[in-house]
Amino acid sequence: MLRSAYYAAVSGLTGITGFHGTEPMAAVLSSIRYAFNGGSNRVYLAHLSRAFPDLGTRDLERILRGFWRVHQRAFLGLFTARRLGPGNLAGRVEWSGREELDAALAEGRGVVLAVPHFGDERTLHILLAIAGYPMHVVSSRYEEASGFVRRARLGVSMRWHHVGFPDENPAWIFRALRAGEVVQIAPTAWGGPKGHWVRSFGVPVLASSTPMRLAGSTGCAVVTACNHALPGARYRIVLRRFRPESTGPEGTGEMFAGFQRLGEDFPEQYNWMNLVIRHRETNTIARLGRIPADEREVEAAAIREDWDPAVVSDYSVVSRIGGASR
Repeated sequence: MLRSAYYAAVSGLTGITGFHGTEPMAAVLSSIRYAFNGGSNRVYLAHLSRAFPDLGTRDLERILRGFWRVHQRAFLGLFTARRLGPGNLAGRVEWSGREELDAALAEGRGVVLAVPHFGDERTLHILLAIAGYPMHVVSSRYEEASGFVRRARLGVSMRWHHVGFPDENPAWIFRALRAGEVVQIAPTAWGGPKGHWVRSFGVPVLASSTPMRLAGSTGCAVVTACNHALPGARYRIVLRRFRPESTGPEGTGEMFAGFQRLGEDFPEQYNWMNLVIRHRETNTIARLGRIPADEREVEAAAIREDWDPAVVSDYSVVSRIGGASR
């Protein structure tokens, strides 16, 4: 109820203020989020101190505050995306590497678009679809959310392109790739029993193996992409062809090394919440000694100590629990 009311209020405000009002709103909402995050900020700062050992407390706090600003820009993007269309895209999106996506599509075997949790990954597939690309995305159903929240998170996407869900028969992905289309997948999401163990900012994480497995089984191209969330509901999309030496765990590890460099170069855009969650999952899996099929089981089994940034599971040990490692 409260979440729905909050979404409705923000939706109404963005409807009044339009694109130009998003940055002042992001500033206010991020300040509130930082203030009410309380002790959780210490968890984030501890992870940041491991990622950036040469930075002092003030710089780490600046990064964290910047992350929350970007996080709220992306949240507001749920509501401003409905205003986007072919007529205003050019003034809102900067492109880098678009020719690499075009060349990959021209090969005719489809493209897996590997998109980390960075900037505003949710609006990325919408922007690409508006730009004329044949897009698909794998998304949560948000079944636990109210109808209003589900529509906010999925409605605009469904207006512009196909949305698939993890519990569906994956045959649609193979059909899309055979048709020479683009499927956006988040390698930084829950990896599951078929995941690949990789290292990310000094901690072992279970990554999705889907991009590499699809590349190995279909011969499709893989393109990494990120969408910088800029002030005023503007975006910078960066696309790079990814040609790993292996489509096994080594390829996923190579991809994550690139994502880490991206986070190091643009720390305020990187989604540190994702790293905090993946770290907690690893510690829970280490205690369980197995990888549950359902991410919700891992969440339910988590204890407070699993969130402790100082508790870092031994990669050589945890990588032998199901999955595969590089």
